[in-house]
Amino acid sequence: MRTQKDAHDPLQVLLVDDQEMFRGLVRETLSLDKTFTVIGEAASGAEAIALAGELSPDLVIMDVQMDDMTGIEATRHILSFRPRASIVLTSMNSEPGYSLLAREIGALAFIPKKYLSTATLRDTLGIDEVEAAA
Repeated sequence: MRTQKDAHDPLQVLLVDDQEMFRGLVRETLSLDKTFTVIGEAASGAEAIALAGELSPDLVIMDVQMDDMTGIEATRHILSFRPRASIVLTSMNSEPGYSLLAREIGALAFIPKKYLSTATLRDTLGIDEVEAAA
């Protein structure tokens, strides 16, 4: 969660999804909210691991299903060297087990792609509307 010192700084976000169109939609959506700023994008789990180490994002939005490695595997790798990282898993498939699996591996949450929004992210991160508008 955010501290008082950095409460007004935008959260630095790393987007991870093998679909460029989806990354673009999320980037555009986040750009409309002063709470978030996208600092990097990855199209694979391996790229996500490298960028998470290089950029130290506040939040990683991670697709569960990717070709080279799953978002689950990439999340485990990232959390092994950044144990306090905030990672939100997402997928087109709203499989009920994903929420439990996200918590089991140390991710912050699982949000199905159809429900991924700035409001849902703020709620998941515990950021209220007043703080986000400041």
